[in-house]
Amino acid sequence: MTTHHANGETREERESQGGGGGVQNLPAKAANCSHEYTIKEFVPASWFHPVGIFKVLARFKDRLPDVGGKLFLTFTLDPKNYADEETAFEDSRNWLRKIFFQLRHGVEHEGKTYVIDAPYCIKVEFHESGWVHYHAIFLTRRFLPKELLAELWDRGWVKVQRISNDDFHYLLKYVTKPDELPAWVLTRKRLRVFQTTKGFLKPLPPKPQTISLKEPRKRASHTMAKRFLLWACLAVIRHNGKARTFKFRMPYREIFDQLVLSAALAGRYKGSGEIIINREEVLNPWIQMQNQLLKLKS
Repeated sequence: MTTHHANGETREERESQGGGGGVQNLPAKAANCSHEYTIKEFVPASWFHPVGIFKVLARFKDRLPDVGGKLFLTFTLDPKNYADEETAFEDSRNWLRKIFFQLRHGVEHEGKTYVIDAPYCIKVEFHESGWVHYHAIFLTRRFLPKELLAELWDRGWVKVQRISNDDFHYLLKYVTKPDELPAWVLTRKRLRVFQTTKGFLKPLPPKPQTISLKEPRKRASHTMAKRFLLWACLAVIRHNGKARTFKFRMPYREIFDQLVLSAALAGRYKGSGEIIINREEVLNPWIQMQNQLLKLKS
């Protein structure tokens, strides 16, 4: 499948900027082809997409460890300690690293030394208020007093619990949608939602050594808000077992909502958001609807 990269548009995207030009990207034999063309919403591999998150998890689901009964820590922030949400995030993220460094080397508390030096993961989440909080899972069953953790954190509140595998999998699948993210997050170019230390995930199976001639991908240059918009404007066109992306000049879903009823009445709606494209009209109805909606917005 042709994917969309944040550092530039695909050929199909550039040609679709004017609307009609994108139609010509479909093979000229489309009208005579017995195989159907379909169009569907593009789903990015993203922690912030309710379906795309499963694409992310698929990359390492077989490497997830057994966390049943392991140490589960939660860190929340007191807004009174910070001027704004972004300052809180930057400070707390750095402070968390220092806490884990101290625990790895041992911390004295009420005459005892507590050492937590096991591999761990961190999952970043956001309250509805926009303030960040953190979940951490250590691959150990060692005891850690809540009072000691609260003393180390000193930024808000903490919880010390044990976690089950079911709760862990639910934690990973939890999605914060783009429209629920605080404004300061949308201005960033990237945000690491899930991080692991060495040894937390099961090792990858050995791969035969190969020489790649592909150029390395460039890191995203768009802000997260821009990336979400780009994704929203993309659709996936499938034909004969192959797929490619097509970029509209507005969110695909808005066009889909206007055309899905007529497609269903004509027997062209396959379900799960996928519509069979009329082989004679190809994408013309979609481009025309796009232009009408853009005109109404202007």
